[in-house]
Amino acid sequence: MMFAGCWALQIFVTKLGFNSGAQVLSFQILSILTALAILAVLILPQHGDEVGKFFKQDPLLFSKLFFANGIQSGLGTCLSIIGISLTETINAGFLVKVSTVTTILFAWLILKERLTVAKILMVAIMLSGAYLLTTKGQVLLPRTGDLFILAACVCWSLGNVLVRKFIQAQSVSVDAVTFQKPIAGLPVLLILVAVSVWNPEFVVGHQAVISWTRLSLSSVPYALGNGLCLAMTWTYLNRTLRISTASYMTMMSMVTPVIVSLLAMIFLHETLVWIQVVGAGMIISAGVATYFSDIAKA
Repeated sequence: MMFAGCWALQIFVTKLGFNSGAQVLSFQILSILTALAILAVLILPQHGDEVGKFFKQDPLLFSKLFFANGIQSGLGTCLSIIGISLTETINAGFLVKVSTVTTILFAWLILKERLTVAKILMVAIMLSGAYLLTTKGQVLLPRTGDLFILAACVCWSLGNVLVRKFIQAQSVSVDAVTFQKPIAGLPVLLILVAVSVWNPEFVVGHQAVISWTRLSLSSVPYALGNGLCLAMTWTYLNRTLRISTASYMTMMSMVTPVIVSLLAMIFLHETLVWIQVVGAGMIISAGVATYFSDIAKA
């Protein structure tokens, strides 16, 4: 629940940042650096020895987790931030839960977690709800921002499942793995910086999403807040993955879109048409059914 709540706040604060005039790339860089600084303050004083052992004693495990964290916190976070900048907050809040579908599938393929009929039914309901939410029930392609968030869901799911696979059979500090997340995301940011230098007017959805511009002063508090939310989200995510299945983790974070929607409607005055409400209800209903059953633990 702490993971879900921090994730919801991260989505909301990110949207506030873009509403204040933030540029995507500079916002991402400051957010990731802030998350790294916060994790260093929280983790290194108490678990510095464990982090040092993790970095030195098992290079193969370190490399595997660096790759997994790079996919999850690097590529996934970057894609989601771009997506949030190009779509409505409520849409983003519900679409991130498509990661439930992709996590269950990756957990079945990689972790050999059971793919039961009940899981398949929940997946079908969630996908149907996501379709109604993004297209309003019409035969239309989702908006550009929606597609970025869906791509982020794939990255989050694959990265989380790989982290679960690598840490469940190893004696490794969860906090050390968490500290690695923002570091593993830095190569992705460096690639984006290189692309922005080569093609500063790279446009997606009529917006220059990786233009290299200074972060406006009005956006700095939101970037710092986003970094704090990212740090807390990653911390509670890894602690959850340490003690539960990947399927259970993702299906039990269904409260995330509910929190995001409430915040967006109260503070950003966003609304949903009735068909989108139906789609959102389908996603929530599948999560509630999961809560009162053991299908995610199967």
